[in-house]
Amino acid sequence: MHLRFPLRTAGAALGALAWAAALVAQQPAAAPAPLDAKTLRQYENLLNHKFSRDLNEVFGALEKAAHDDSRTPVDVRFLQAFRLGDWPRVRAELGLLPPDLARRIYDKMLNDLLERRLIALRLDDALALVDAVPGELTDDEVRKIGQLLSNVLAPGDAFWLSERLSKGTAQLGGTDPAKRLRTARMLIAGGFKELAKTYLPDAAQLAKLQDENVKAEFQAFLAAEEATDAQQRDQVQRIWDENIRLLSQDRVNDWERTKAGAALARIMMQVPPSTLGPSFRSFLKDHPDSAISMVGGLVRKVQNESRADPAVRADNLRAQATLANLLVEQVDVTRRPWDQYVQIMAETWIAEAEAAFAQRNNGGARQRGAKGSTLSGEDLLTFAPAGKWVEALGPEVRGRFDAALSHAILVNADFDAASERILELSKRHPQAAIALAEDFISAWAQAHNPQLPEELRKKYGLPEETRIPVTPVMMERNIDSLARMMGIFRQAGIAPRDFNRVVTAFDLAYSNAEAYRESHLEKVFGPIPQLSEQVFFLIAQRMQANLSDRWRKPETQRAGLTRRTDAQTYEMVSAGYAQTLRMVDQWLAGRTDSARALAFAGGLLCEWGDYEFFQELAPMDTQKRLLAYKERNLQSQEYFQRAVDAYGRDVLRKNPADYSIDIHLAWFNTLLGIGPNGNLNLGKTMNRAALGRIRTSLQALPGKAAATHLSMLAKVLNARLADEREPLHEDLKYRYLASALVVTKDDLITLGLQKKVAYCDELLSEIRVQTRVDGPNTVGVDQEFGILVSVLHTEAMGRVARFSQYLSNESPAAVGPGGQPKAKQRRSLTPRKGKDSAGARDDFEIALTEALAPFFDVRSITFSAPDVKPRPSARPGWEETTLAYILVKAKDASVDKVPPVSLDLKFIDLSGPVTIPTSSAETLLKVQPGLVAPRPAQKVEVLQTLDTRQFAINGALTLEIKATAQGLVPELDLLLDLEPLRKIAEVRQVTPHEGLLIRELSTWGDQVGPRSERLWTITLDGDPIRARNQATEVPFPAARSKDVAVVWQTYEDQDLKVLPKSSVLLDRVKTAPGAGLVAAAEETPLWAYALGGIVLLAGGLFLALRPKGPPAPKPLRARDVFKLPASLDGFAVVALLRRMGASPLMALTAPQKQELAADLERLQSACFGAAAAMTEADLKAVAEKWLRLAR
Repeated sequence: MHLRFPLRTAGAALGALAWAAALVAQQPAAAPAPLDAKTLRQYENLLNHKFSRDLNEVFGALEKAAHDDSRTPVDVRFLQAFRLGDWPRVRAELGLLPPDLARRIYDKMLNDLLERRLIALRLDDALALVDAVPGELTDDEVRKIGQLLSNVLAPGDAFWLSERLSKGTAQLGGTDPAKRLRTARMLIAGGFKELAKTYLPDAAQLAKLQDENVKAEFQAFLAAEEATDAQQRDQVQRIWDENIRLLSQDRVNDWERTKAGAALARIMMQVPPSTLGPSFRSFLKDHPDSAISMVGGLVRKVQNESRADPAVRADNLRAQATLANLLVEQVDVTRRPWDQYVQIMAETWIAEAEAAFAQRNNGGARQRGAKGSTLSGEDLLTFAPAGKWVEALGPEVRGRFDAALSHAILVNADFDAASERILELSKRHPQAAIALAEDFISAWAQAHNPQLPEELRKKYGLPEETRIPVTPVMMERNIDSLARMMGIFRQAGIAPRDFNRVVTAFDLAYSNAEAYRESHLEKVFGPIPQLSEQVFFLIAQRMQANLSDRWRKPETQRAGLTRRTDAQTYEMVSAGYAQTLRMVDQWLAGRTDSARALAFAGGLLCEWGDYEFFQELAPMDTQKRLLAYKERNLQSQEYFQRAVDAYGRDVLRKNPADYSIDIHLAWFNTLLGIGPNGNLNLGKTMNRAALGRIRTSLQALPGKAAATHLSMLAKVLNARLADEREPLHEDLKYRYLASALVVTKDDLITLGLQKKVAYCDELLSEIRVQTRVDGPNTVGVDQEFGILVSVLHTEAMGRVARFSQYLSNESPAAVGPGGQPKAKQRRSLTPRKGKDSAGARDDFEIALTEALAPFFDVRSITFSAPDVKPRPSARPGWEETTLAYILVKAKDASVDKVPPVSLDLKFIDLSGPVTIPTSSAETLLKVQPGLVAPRPAQKVEVLQTLDTRQFAINGALTLEIKATAQGLVPELDLLLDLEPLRKIAEVRQVTPHEGLLIRELSTWGDQVGPRSERLWTITLDGDPIRARNQATEVPFPAARSKDVAVVWQTYEDQDLKVLPKSSVLLDRVKTAPGAGLVAAAEETPLWAYALGGIVLLAGGLFLALRPKGPPAPKPLRARDVFKLPASLDGFAVVALLRRMGASPLMALTAPQKQELAADLERLQSACFGAAAAMTEADLKAVAEKWLRLAR
């Protein structure tokens, strides 16, 4: 059974929602393990739970469905299954329990559900709950199930119960005698008396029943029904006779006649035509005029109440159906006035059917009656014209009736019956059948729409796009159903002409989180190469829209309960783009001159490249991203070139009124990064070569077509630039302007644009971006070196351009005249400039990385401080502002230049903010294998620390060397001579740590350059030193240059001590300070022990008898140890807080420790993560906050 929407009630809608989620969330359970005591106690807890299914609980269960796992307690899982309608799981878990416990839980479910009449339970849920009974149903359970069904079903919906029971379930209905007896008792308890009669045994079988209680129950029911029927028959006959007699009299006023007619109409609503037939026949024969008056009165009553409540209108349809069927059996309805009456009654029914169908297509809006909506599909089909009534209708009314009957069947969601009716109509009215086939597709789509009804969405505050997850099984079933119907319509020659409806139906039937499969598309629409142009582009454009939006969103995947990882989502979307492009190529195989398809492929490839470059779902090497991005864009240009060539070949066959620049405009927009679906890639640079190809293709058009097309394109581009309601993005404006002039520079319309370009060019004439190598331009293959990026500019431009804005991610204050905030611009596009960009500095960093990454390994980029000052340059009136220092290493010896790097300069013109891109010239470079001179470095300082704290224990010696320099610190072997140290102690390992680090970019000294740092740890073998019988002088490595300042230090106890010389004396017995005491290897003689004891005793007496000296020093305090770092950055403050948190001197309380941990986490995220960096003021505030706690 297909999932259909909108459903009849809120409870039914939530039941369907839960059912769909359960199909996704629940996986086939493994073989259950034997129940242990803990599990059994959890199941027993269910007796303390409330088994209810109100809408909030169902929605809550749905939200938790995706997180259910084996660690969830079994009672919680059981409740989840109950609320999600996973009845197979409920039945399976009840089967695991001891029979008594299972029965108690089952009875509690029934009792709890019966406590409330309004429950989110469908008929399918109720019948599945019956089948989940552990064992056989008891008499009490049969009675409760009947009452439960009466709560679930409305009085007029017994039809659905009859249909389900006729097919049979595990416990009810079908043909099994025992099940039928059980079903009859259940229906009697639920008040479904008419349906119960169809399951009662006949008199002979009833007499043979062995269970006396059951036999007595049935006999009492039948006796009561017979007595009620007899009484009703007598009463109806009496009322009928009285009113017929009244209408037969000549002297009866109109009010009495109307009253009598209404009474007869009520009888017709209750009594079958076979009962009324004899009396009505006599009435027609004996009193024909009165009969005509009665029929006319009833018809007028129905017409007058056409806007009454649905219940009144349904009763009227019932009465007129009874009357019409009586008439066609008793009179010649082809003669007047009877032919008019049967036509009017048929048209009344047609109007109700069409109103109901219109309401369904409008998503449930009220269509008919001020106080209510339209009639249900069941009522319409029950009281529809049939048999001789239909045969008596004229051709025009008969055709309208056939269409209305198909619509009524669609309202009832009986698509098989509707298709048969449409096929039957196609034999008489093919065009009407085609229209009905299109209505069929729309109704089918509405029934399979997984979006929640609006009233439920608003009631629970759900997002507008909330949809019920469509499982793979449901999706396959939906596609099979739609494909079968389309096949039937094609075979009958009545396939829908409006294929937009078919594509919409296909999309709704599909999972919101799944990319279309080609096999499914061909199953519904046919082979891709054979599709018409209209159908193909409807499908392709829908796929492109979904690929650029919903399919790629992780939240869509989570809402669809697909359990895809981000990487799997990326793979699905990439495969979707590849499949769409493959479909275009298949379709183009027989249509090589389809300019529209070629242009579509070009736009698709451009969008695909942007997606792979900007996506953050799957990790990808930056180089691979860039290569894939460039490859997609090159392929895009090829398709666009083929498209404009195809258009040029076709233009001779076009009238001037049919000329179009859509393909050329699409190519132009793609080159500027404007995607087909509104996405905007601001990272694209101006491609003059491709723009020139657009111009060439326009100029190559024959005759006057060239000038006409150029003028058309110029008008469109100029209008877009002048659009003030949705202005171009400020980063796109200049490129759009300059690109428009490249393509349409000779057109009169573009003359005004040239003034704007001249203004921008004048600005650029006062600015030059440049790069230079930090030191000689000859570098080694494996040597790290620096590239300085700076801007040469006039003094006036330095004041105007505000270069500091490119050195920070903070946006400048957006204020207008008088200090008032500027109004926000409306933007119709979604801009993307770079991955993880938080501002102008990040944009600049991304541009630098993208430019250099193909040739260099970019180790780090260090920016100048935002308050950087310009430096004088060699050119009078010009200055230089240094922006960044880039530490790189050439990829190989083939690199011979530093490529151009770009900078987007931001200005203000009369149209608002504008960004003008500029780039540097190439800088020549020589990468040389073998030895090369080290990079320039001044003020080199080396701090050597020998750690002897473990020497006495295990002979371990470590030498830590920290070097800093203005410039780049050389390699260790070029900086220090390790040979004297190696002669004394073997060097086991040299650890370089992070390598060369750039701490800051100095722009205020005599020379611009980096402040760098290196750290090495050298592990030495101290065992040979311990084995010697004499002290050993351990030398520190000497500097190879006299300009290097060296400081030596070692540990004395746990404190560092600066040494006056470049060595440490280590001895087995007597050591230098901080080296520790090492016991001798020989056996100590006895006299040494005696001498030592005498010395110790004398020392103790001296200490006891000496005069009291000055007081002992004060204990160490936290405020003496922890100070504000001299250089405030993220590293220093984090290190300070970590030391304070680990120190016993702080004596922090538990809440204070938690707060300190939170501050540490915030600092690390801000300074070393993707979040915006903290300012120096913020870092100082955090540090001072904790220093105040130091006592």
